[in-house]
Amino acid sequence: PMQQYDTILADYLIGAMDGFSPFKQDQMIPMLVKLLKPGGKLFIVGLQPIPDKADGPANIVCKVRQVRDACILLAGHRCYREYPVEWVQTQCKNIPELQLLQTHKFPITYRHATVVRQINVGRSKFSLFPTRALVSSMREVLHDLERQSKEQIEMSPTGKLTLGFDYIVSVEKKA
Repeated sequence: PMQQYDTILADYLIGAMDGFSPFKQDQMIPMLVKLLKPGGKLFIVGLQPIPDKADGPANIVCKVRQVRDACILLAGHRCYREYPVEWVQTQCKNIPELQLLQTHKFPITYRHATVVRQINVGRSKFSLFPTRALVSSMREVLHDLERQSKEQIEMSPTGKLTLGFDYIVSVEKKA
């Protein structure tokens, strides 16, 4: 018999799967439910996908995500693909033995150092690019994004930008 647990924490698991086990995200929650004892709780932590565009200064975060992901793809790697909270909730609602308890959302704030870490993910892929010319061009693009992000964040009264949210979807396996 399979061991079962009172509590399971799926910490950014659904989004990370695309990098390692693509196209099987819809199978993960049912697999986790099998590991839950009746009355057990499953907490699914995720990141609401960063949009392609945002109003105002936070749009720089969208641009950085796009270029970072382009660098990952140019290096021949797969990007993580985050799933919206509504997708996770729907998956849970479609499993008869689960009861959706609650969803919490936590706004994400970006300081300049946070944005630079994402830019550096792109830079870390340069050695895998097919040509030096491409590296040179992308280095310039990332340098410009770093400068723009610093300007946008410094103009913010709080010294940070807010865009999107992390979430926790809590469910319980019916007894």
